[in-house]
Amino acid sequence: MTESHAQPTIELIGFALSDCIVDVAPQHTKYLRAVHRTALELAVPNQFGAEIGGFWLMADQIDQLRRLSEFYPATEAESVRAVIETYLNAQLRETCVPEHGSGASQSGSCRF
Repeated sequence: MTESHAQPTIELIGFALSDCIVDVAPQHTKYLRAVHRTALELAVPNQFGAEIGGFWLMADQIDQLRRLSEFYPATEAESVRAVIETYLNAQLRETCVPEHGSGASQSGSCRF
């Protein structure tokens, strides 16, 4: 008899937007500003009450943010998609690992 062991499933349901450093190529800075503004517009304020506070991006809002590139010309859409993923990774990195100094290079880095 073999026993099947169910692997625990971890699913990201959301995170609070925080100050973070996002490293992008200088030519992508214009997209980063649009991605950040859109994230703030989509975020739910005080999702878990005023005591916790913050602007929260939940899974649905993250999916909406990822669709932002559909509103750009085909020549720019791939750059926008890359910036969105870089932005989300930076947000998650800040949420999961406290920043210990800035390891980001000054060229192409933006703090939000």
